[in-house]
Amino acid sequence: MATLFGAYPFLLRLYADGGHAGPHQAALAGTMRQVETEVVGRSGTAKGFAVLPRTGDA
Repeated sequence: MATLFGAYPFLLRLYADGGHAGPHQAALAGTMRQVETEVVGRSGTAKGFAVLPRTGDA
């Protein structure tokens, strides 16, 4: 991830699914402080693949 954001310094926000919450999100935030990480929760009614809603600016 650090290589990706190093190559593209204009990327400021990372959206991740619920599997990256908790320790994974904290580790990423500690490593790449300039990138905001937002974990997007899955709807309780979704079945199979579903596009997750996100908040914030595009």
